[in-house]
Amino acid sequence: MNNPSVGALNKRVRFEFKKTIPNDQAGFTNKTVSEFTVWGRIEPVGSQIFWDAQQLEKGVTHRVYVRSIPGKTRPQDLEKVIRIVCDGLRYRMRRVADIAGEDRFTVIEVQSEGVQP
Repeated sequence: MNNPSVGALNKRVRFEFKKTIPNDQAGFTNKTVSEFTVWGRIEPVGSQIFWDAQQLEKGVTHRVYVRSIPGKTRPQDLEKVIRIVCDGLRYRMRRVADIAGEDRFTVIEVQSEGVQP
């Protein structure tokens, strides 16, 4: 996988972190506890990758590319990310990796959840 070219990171991508907290009805509620926005690129995966993923689990539909920022967007920093939002569409994170092991860009494979309410 190659690093994105100059100017390819042209979308605002928001990362949402969720936390489960107790509520008054003896249950739990998911609450967004923090979020941040960076420049990124979203592209759909090819049809072969989509169908191969369908055989194993819920399919990966898109890839999100972002610049690697220590403390924010490196793979080890994104363990608790629940959702990624871009252009009003929500995506659930499935896998995350460093591109080419260079610690310059991070790629996140996501599943589309549809329009943000």
